[in-house]
Amino acid sequence: MSTEPEVATDAPQASALMRVSSDKISRLMDLVGELSLSVSETVNSPELQGLELNSFDAAAHRLSMIVREVQDAATDLRLVSVDEVFKRLRRMIREMERETGKSINLVIEGGDTAIDKLVSDRLYDPLLHVLRNAADHGLEGPEEREANGKNRKGRITLGAAQVGSEVRIMVSDDGRGLNHERILKKAREKGLFGPDEVPEAAVLNKVIFEPGFSTAENVSKLSGRGVGMDVLNQTMKELRGRITVDSAEGKGTDVALHIPVSLAFLDCIILRLGSRMFAIPVDDIAEIVKPNSQDLVEISADNGAEMMRLRGAFVRVCRLEHFYDENVSDLRPLSDMVTIVFKTTTGQIAVPVDEVLDRQQVVMKPMVGALANVRASWGCALLGTGEVAVVLDGERLSQGGAS
Repeated sequence: MSTEPEVATDAPQASALMRVSSDKISRLMDLVGELSLSVSETVNSPELQGLELNSFDAAAHRLSMIVREVQDAATDLRLVSVDEVFKRLRRMIREMERETGKSINLVIEGGDTAIDKLVSDRLYDPLLHVLRNAADHGLEGPEEREANGKNRKGRITLGAAQVGSEVRIMVSDDGRGLNHERILKKAREKGLFGPDEVPEAAVLNKVIFEPGFSTAENVSKLSGRGVGMDVLNQTMKELRGRITVDSAEGKGTDVALHIPVSLAFLDCIILRLGSRMFAIPVDDIAEIVKPNSQDLVEISADNGAEMMRLRGAFVRVCRLEHFYDENVSDLRPLSDMVTIVFKTTTGQIAVPVDEVLDRQQVVMKPMVGALANVRASWGCALLGTGEVAVVLDGERLSQGGAS
């Protein structure tokens, strides 16, 4: 009785990973962006307007879908796990313990969250400054913690999660919290506030990012020079991100970094207000509505501020004309406009526009020169029609444009 020869099944398989230079990937991203713009320019060419081109329209639609898939694939090539940065920071905790004499428990959450490689390469130093501040200023010593009913070992949580079109990186400690009284005193000494001015806690929290600002009485190897948080703030601006700080006395401080998932392409709704074009990331939009006149309320006591009733709840209206301090004497009534409802961490806001034009995956470019000072903007989007749209950041709109 003959038997068939056995086929070896344990032969080594080819590796599924391949190293590619980040410069080559960046070059590919640039080319894909140019390809997307070229396709849009061709499809939206004014010479094609009014022509019956059924076959062309079908082919153009298919080409646009393929380009979109290529954009998504190119974006995925540059995504890496944020845990690469977190692992390096974990090793620094032992050094912080030796420098401060405190016992620290670092908890890592969401290390598998994907982030743009360009962002990952620049996150280590800013996050290190935040961790050092949390260890040196935030956490109390073992005896003080025990006297306050806390565990002698301080806790710092370093976490990441994708929220819509951005990645949120959080550094939280269970320490003493920000000393608002000391921060205000130092801010007054620097002339940031008047002697009788008492700012809100959210405004005061942002003072720690001012260049050279520090409340430390002594300079240590970890902190006290007043440069770390300024570096963090500048890095976030360059990455088109933002920082939020929340602190409760005796309970700790939360520092959150909000950064776009991709620095190249963004899925947006294109809008028109007057002669200006705007783009809004799709994930930031709660809904798009056409308000009725009976759903609108004007609050005369608050400089004529407007509110919109949406399913029983009132939503604050943010007119871009007022936000950008334009001299507009005759504004269109809200009932004649389309309203974009933003989702923000402080609640919803409604932004009225003249027209919703399209949904596109746009090529993002940073604002440069005088345009770098445009408030509440992620940057600009290059459209296939040759126009440039300002990409709005709903969070900054809701906060009055603070960076």
